[in-house]
Amino acid sequence: MVNNTFNENTESNGQAIGNVENNSHFSKPSSEFKIKVKKLNAKGEGFNIDEVIDAIQTAIVEVVELEITTWVPESSTQLEQPKEQQIAQPGNKMHTIINLIDGDITNEVGSQFVGSGPYTELREFHLTQIKESREIMQKNIESLQKLYGFFLEIMKSRKTSQQSLSRPQ
Repeated sequence: MVNNTFNENTESNGQAIGNVENNSHFSKPSSEFKIKVKKLNAKGEGFNIDEVIDAIQTAIVEVVELEITTWVPESSTQLEQPKEQQIAQPGNKMHTIINLIDGDITNEVGSQFVGSGPYTELREFHLTQIKESREIMQKNIESLQKLYGFFLEIMKSRKTSQQSLSRPQ
C-alpha cells in the first residue's frame, strides 16, 4: 500500500488506483477561512458581496504551499491504525513542499526510494503527483483570481449605480 498525501488548504478527496492506494488528503481550510465561509448567508438574507470578496482574499493568501507526500507503511499493523495516527517512517517516504509564491521547492527522499531500495519504482509516481498537483493548484488559483475580479466588478457596478441614484436629478 502506498499513501500519497497532498496538502493544499482545501477539502479532502480520495480514490483507489489498482493495487496502489492514492489517498489525496487536502488539509482542511484554515479556521479563519472556514469562519468566513460559514458566515456567508448565515442569516438567510443573501450573500453580502463584501464578505464573499473577503473570503476569496483569505483563500488566495492562504494557498501558499503545496505539500506532496508519498509513503509506504512499515507493516500490516500500521495499516490497522486510523489514518490520523499513521506516521511515515523517514526511510519510507518522499516529501515535497512547493512554495507557490517564491517558487522554492524542498524535497525529502527516504532511503528506500533511492539506489536499489524496494520503493524506487514509486519515485516516478511521486514526480507525476507533483506535476499534476502543481497544474491543479495553478488552475485553482486562476479560478480564485477570476472569481475575485468578477466580484470586484459587481462591487464597482453597485457603487456606480448607487452614486447615480443618490445624485439630485
